[in-house]
Amino acid sequence: MFGFCEKRAIALGAILFMSAIGTSYGQDVLTQDIEAEKSQLATHIQLHPEDYESTYRYVRVTTELRDYEAGIGALERLLMFNPKLTRARKELGFLYARLGAWEMAAQHLRAVKAAGDLDPVQMAQVDAQLPDIEKRTQTNRLNVRMHVGLRAQSNANYFPANNLFQVGGIGLASPNGKQGDVNSFQLIQAAHDYEFGNQRGDRLETRLTGYATQQFNLPQYSVALFAGTIGPRFFVPQTMFHSLSVRPYLTGAVSMLGSNNYLNTGGAGASVRAEFAPEIWLEPGAEWRSLWVDPGRGFFGVSPYATLSTLATGDAVTGYLSGSYRLLDGVRLDGRVAYSRANAGFAAQSSDQVDVQAMLRLEVDPPLPIIARRWTIAPYARFTNLTFDKANPLVNPFVARRDVAWTYGMMLDAPVTDIFGFAGNLEFARNDSNLQNFKMQNVSVSFGPTAKF
Repeated sequence: MFGFCEKRAIALGAILFMSAIGTSYGQDVLTQDIEAEKSQLATHIQLHPEDYESTYRYVRVTTELRDYEAGIGALERLLMFNPKLTRARKELGFLYARLGAWEMAAQHLRAVKAAGDLDPVQMAQVDAQLPDIEKRTQTNRLNVRMHVGLRAQSNANYFPANNLFQVGGIGLASPNGKQGDVNSFQLIQAAHDYEFGNQRGDRLETRLTGYATQQFNLPQYSVALFAGTIGPRFFVPQTMFHSLSVRPYLTGAVSMLGSNNYLNTGGAGASVRAEFAPEIWLEPGAEWRSLWVDPGRGFFGVSPYATLSTLATGDAVTGYLSGSYRLLDGVRLDGRVAYSRANAGFAAQSSDQVDVQAMLRLEVDPPLPIIARRWTIAPYARFTNLTFDKANPLVNPFVARRDVAWTYGMMLDAPVTDIFGFAGNLEFARNDSNLQNFKMQNVSVSFGPTAKF
């Protein structure tokens, strides 16, 4: 018979399978309708090239079908008849950007700004997109995103729901029970690309992340994380894929808990990214990290209990597969599957972990037309299965720990200008463990302004 966690996993798999069937069927029906409209419009604009509105409608339809070349061809014909159609040039610039032809896109959008004869809403769209497109044409480019705000949590110290901690199979009251709290947080992400200047487009990619929280009532659980990766991306000449590249990289992280250094990691990895088309890509990879955990850290904050923590000094090897697929023009599905093997000096802290993540990004029009960028609503889910090699005698000498964690959430990214906006997140996390002291639930809500440069 299946256990409770296995039944939930099977149920989740069945739901995802049925949802995929439903989504695929609905998408096929919608695509057939759009294809029929595309055919009718194509015939009409061939006979009536002076019907600008029908051409713009045709461009919207082909964009929805991701047939960007057809839309570009229609707009190019329109500009042949009337080179002063600034709106057509604007749409042409956006389509070239979707294809990754950044220089062509920038040229058309600069001409739109120079003409200056579009309405404020359309000019706001150009002003919002042009800086990013121009940055893509640069050999040396840096993108920075900042997010600050407040987060409320129902279980800020992540203690078990029943406030018991097992030592030697006997339940003891934990020193601190489950407590809610509010914290302020700061997140900064930086991405730097340096083009090598060859025809393949090889480049050096650097990614940095800094994150910190300040708990209002539980300062001992404030955290800080600084992480980064650096490595070249080499593009492989071939004809099978839209794009194929290989990226070896170095990676590392330093974290703080309270005022103490808690976890440091360093290692290396490599991945292969295959873009089958502009709307779909897959990236398998593997990574090795060396881990160092402060031996004074544990549930009670003293050295004898360090062997109770989930993380331990040792090393970890991870294999993963990431991917993304744009189902429709404003709908994208992102996913990641990973397996990790952690080896620690204490066998009870060596473990295997399977991690599955999925996010559906839905782009929606903002409430005001003058807001040029579309907003993103993104429901997501995560499943993690963590299994330890042996029973820990300090917790339960007869049962090896096994955790099954479920996380569900909803993210909102709401840009207001090309630089500033707002973002929020609602999340429920639950850890179902076969050991009582590792069971946990937490609800968190966060919101705050964003800025990007």
